[in-house]
Amino acid sequence: MAHRFQYTVISILSAVLQKCGLRCTRKFGKMLGLLLMLQTKRRMITYDNISKAYPGHSDEWKGALVRGAYVNLGITFAEMLYSKALSADDLINQVTFSGLDVVAERARNGLPSILLSGHFGNWEYLAMAAGVCLHKPLTIVVHPQHNAYLDAELNTIRTRFGNIVVPMHKAARTLVRTIQEGGIVAFLADQHASADHDPQIEFFGRPTPTYSAPAALALKFNVPMFLGTAVRHDTGKYSVNVQPVPSADLSDNPESVIELTHRHVAMLESEIRANPHLWSWQHRRWRM
Repeated sequence: MAHRFQYTVISILSAVLQKCGLRCTRKFGKMLGLLLMLQTKRRMITYDNISKAYPGHSDEWKGALVRGAYVNLGITFAEMLYSKALSADDLINQVTFSGLDVVAERARNGLPSILLSGHFGNWEYLAMAAGVCLHKPLTIVVHPQHNAYLDAELNTIRTRFGNIVVPMHKAARTLVRTIQEGGIVAFLADQHASADHDPQIEFFGRPTPTYSAPAALALKFNVPMFLGTAVRHDTGKYSVNVQPVPSADLSDNPESVIELTHRHVAMLESEIRANPHLWSWQHRRWRM
């Protein structure tokens, strides 16, 4: 019953925001983010994550970053509620890419690619816009939401321009088939992984369980891996610089899988350090 109620409230809010326009939606998202800061337990987790990542900074600086991270989260959530009002042209007007031409050329030639991002800026808009720009669907690995109603609604939004979603726990065969058929696979590189089954990769100076599946796929099938993050600008629009993750010197073996995982994690960390307020510090990335 609670899940159904949550879904109903969010559906009504989505309908209202779609009538208000994107600028109004972003203003609402900023206020929503500040409201979410009132949740003490999650705010403390956010502050703790930031404190351990930036131990040399002042409490004032860390507090400002907590606020920025919540504003980003609120805007991203509100934009997703608004997104049903966006056409494909509207979407690519909001998200511009550099470096995506390499992936596009591979797609035109029927060659596979692996795309990585993180919970940074509006990662959902990034995936939708990439599929539109590439004229080819992305097969996106997702963690299902606890609320089945919201999960279905979110996946409807994710797939409205042709992208395909596959739950992480059922992804293996679909990903292999997609790669073999010359498709494009997309992952969020900062998903929480298992300390028992996944390698510990340094992230902001701390050993962090990290999924090795993207690197393992890339090396097993000799597929290039690319990383991009959606940087939000003062206009509200996003720019994404798509960069290749170096792998030419690596082979299909366990040591190389760990090394390639380390490389893409280091690249994501660099992106976060450049715009730390755009990463989702709220989630418990370092829990064991």
